[in-house]
Amino acid sequence: MTLIEILLVLALVALIAGGVMSGTGMLGGSRQRAAATLVLTAVRLAMTQANSNGLPVRIVFDIDESRIWIEETRSRMLRSNTEDEDDLTGGAAAATEAETLAAEEAKRIVEGPREPAPQFSALPLLGVDPDDKGLGRALGGDVKFVGVQTEHDPEVRKEGRAYLYFWPGGGTEKAIVSLGRPDSEPVNVMVSALTGRAQIVRGEVEFDRPEIDSQLGEREVE
Repeated sequence: MTLIEILLVLALVALIAGGVMSGTGMLGGSRQRAAATLVLTAVRLAMTQANSNGLPVRIVFDIDESRIWIEETRSRMLRSNTEDEDDLTGGAAAATEAETLAAEEAKRIVEGPREPAPQFSALPLLGVDPDDKGLGRALGGDVKFVGVQTEHDPEVRKEGRAYLYFWPGGGTEKAIVSLGRPDSEPVNVMVSALTGRAQIVRGEVEFDRPEIDSQLGEREVE
């Protein structure tokens, strides 16, 4: 073999290896875009469902299992922009100080009986995966939730479950859903609170929390 033939063989090997690596990256990128499209679809379906049925709806992001689905409640629901997720779902963090417990008990006595927390049930709007391993749809492949930030959460959620709420009449929360893969930049789905529109943005993004008066942030939904 001549030197030219050896160089040609090496060049061909380099081209094939580069094509394989490029193809793998393109495949991973397409999975990431497909997951972002799934989140966009969920936002549109949740908004449509809340407006058409006149009932509160929420998207559930199971961060640990990398799954997403939509739920609806037929209960009356109060929403305050300063409440955390436990308040929105009717739960309450366990208090550790006796004074806090006493204050809460006194408040309950003054306010009288309270309505039970709204109960949400899953809707089959996103369908189910063929493997049927859980509720809703999986993001697919090696795509994971990097974090989910909404208005009612003081910090970005990186584990457990996060929720994005929709109310009849087009109301929702500002949110950023970040999706990532190993060794790649994140893809973010940004949801506008004013219009409910969502868009895909690559790279790191900042969550600009709106200025909200805690005394005027409560919204009642029948």
